[in-house]
Amino acid sequence: MNCLFRLVMAFVMVLGLAGASAVAQTKDDLVRSLSKPKTRSIIPPGAETTERTRALIDRLQNTTSRQITVEERAEIAEITKESDLPQIDLEIYFDYDSADIARQALPTLVTLGQALSDEALSGSVFLIAGHTDATGSDAYNRELSDRRAAGVKGFLIENFGLDAKALIAVGYGEEQLKLPDAPLAGENRRVQIVNLAAN
Repeated sequence: MNCLFRLVMAFVMVLGLAGASAVAQTKDDLVRSLSKPKTRSIIPPGAETTERTRALIDRLQNTTSRQITVEERAEIAEITKESDLPQIDLEIYFDYDSADIARQALPTLVTLGQALSDEALSGSVFLIAGHTDATGSDAYNRELSDRRAAGVKGFLIENFGLDAKALIAVGYGEEQLKLPDAPLAGENRRVQIVNLAAN
């Protein structure tokens, strides 16, 4: 672990920053949000989509150097929307026009890492979806959000020892605006964490 991470961890643990305004939710809040039973699941027993969904998750878990295709990105979005999966939106700050994680995002990422490491979420596969506002071109925003989602994934693997196959990073750019009527609003810039499959 690097010095900056250790320093942030010390602040989070000793000073209790996880519950302060720097972090909107606590570890326990995130665990509950990501494990809360929904009416449907991405892999519902006996459903027609079971094989298709399992195959998609398997393909994405085994993706190494290639980028996720446009078709796979659309399929993930469709399944996530239709299945009403446990998910959260986090405001994670990055340096301007960059995928470098800003210092003020570290307490949120530490809380996320602690939550995803919790025994209650063991065996889950998480989508880390990066979203931007509508500033800039579609292609640029998608590429930037891809790099930012990958940056969050890298942080979680490096600092919390999470299994790379349990984290699928995808950038959507401005495709899924949270506030479509306000395409430039800051609320559109977010990282979405979705529990795709829990054992």
